[in-house]
Amino acid sequence: MSNSKIAVGPMSSEVVEAIFRFSNYNRKELMIIASKNQVDHSGGYVNKWTTKEFMNFVKKMREMYPQSNVKICRDHCGPGFNGIDGLEDSYKTIKDDIENGFDLIHIDFCHFRGSKEQQFEETKKAIEYCYSLNPKIMIEVGTDENVGTNFGFMNLEEIEREVEFFTSFCKPEFYVVQTGSLILEINQAGSFNKEFVEKISQILKTKGIKLKEHNADYLSLEEIEKRNGIVDAMNIAPQLGVLQTMFVLNKCLLYGIDFTEFLAEVYEKGKWKKWMNKNTPENKFLCCVIAGHYHFSSENYKKLIEKLGEREDIKDNIIDHLMGVISHYVRK
Repeated sequence: MSNSKIAVGPMSSEVVEAIFRFSNYNRKELMIIASKNQVDHSGGYVNKWTTKEFMNFVKKMREMYPQSNVKICRDHCGPGFNGIDGLEDSYKTIKDDIENGFDLIHIDFCHFRGSKEQQFEETKKAIEYCYSLNPKIMIEVGTDENVGTNFGFMNLEEIEREVEFFTSFCKPEFYVVQTGSLILEINQAGSFNKEFVEKISQILKTKGIKLKEHNADYLSLEEIEKRNGIVDAMNIAPQLGVLQTMFVLNKCLLYGIDFTEFLAEVYEKGKWKKWMNKNTPENKFLCCVIAGHYHFSSENYKKLIEKLGEREDIKDNIIDHLMGVISHYVRK
């Protein structure tokens, strides 16, 4: 069982260490939620880590921070999340995750090419496969892609049926609910649908299931407080990547270090496009801040860190800076 309130995406090795350091110093349980794009059996954009390499780093963190309590979780395990539609790739992820000691897997077949009934059928098969490898693995479910939809009470019956379906063969740790939250550019562009989410929370509590909110980045303290007693856990990820990018660029400005090659690479690769809202591609600096974290493994970024490292303990300072975001979200 998880007591974590916050799940953080492993946008970089510094983010991962910030999670362990915060947990260690504050005696708080936290979750790391690795997407298939970030870390996977065949590698990802975070340090180009395979799942095994990522878990080797986690092992080092646990040794370095012995009082930490961090659950390792898979976010959005299902076809289509990394550009591969076949089921085989998702099953490889499940197998590799469990063999390497993941605590929780989010089974999400919202991109499965088939009817709703087929989607549910394949979701059930995947969850049963998880249990066949580790009967104690925690499961997170939720088959709708979070796009900031404001569901209404007409959706309650549909969600109840879905919850009944899952509880007929497993006991999910978390159920993902469309709360209305949505990340675009470097802002929270959604709107928390409190009355609806409260109703879903009541339904889930009767089943012993926790309510999980995705896309909870960039929330104010007031917005976080609105969720108190309703939302059991929240996912944050892009905010950490943006914060690290801005911190590094600001340090480069402070020390007169040229970062134009890094920005040019980030802009050219175009990872920022899916995050755009009201701004246009002509706002190149914003585009690069949005997508900088996808390129922390690039040689241009490594050169910046090397130069900054000659002037201060840049990696440690990044970690301390990132801990501020985690602190903002962890309720006392």
